[in-house]
Amino acid sequence: MITLRTLLQCDGYSDRLTYQRNVALLAFGKAMSDLITLGFVDLPARLIATAWLNPILLIRPWLNREVPAVTCLTTLLLFAGLVWHTVHRLRDSGHPHGLALLAALPFAAPLAVIIACFLPSRRRTVWDLVG
Repeated sequence: MITLRTLLQCDGYSDRLTYQRNVALLAFGKAMSDLITLGFVDLPARLIATAWLNPILLIRPWLNREVPAVTCLTTLLLFAGLVWHTVHRLRDSGHPHGLALLAALPFAAPLAVIIACFLPSRRRTVWDLVG
């Protein structure tokens, strides 16, 4: 039985296929939330679309109450999830974990996520247990 802990990869490692699935699910959830919000609130679709690349653009409209809080919250959840899963992916591939912060930078996040999707997993040996 697949538990939530297994689904979210809480063991600290994430292989390529699991990472790609989780990123796709995050993006799908965010897109559905944005589409539902656009159906109820008259927002410029261009603002919502560019917020995927640069979430900082949502701050001023949110403070002016032009953008609902749910849009900002789902954007925050998207980028937090990207960083979470990228840390696990980088751990699996043997790269420094700090590089996962690139998944939260405006305009760099899509490129960082695409690169992380195709990183090969590190081969593990018995000597990894010793060190």
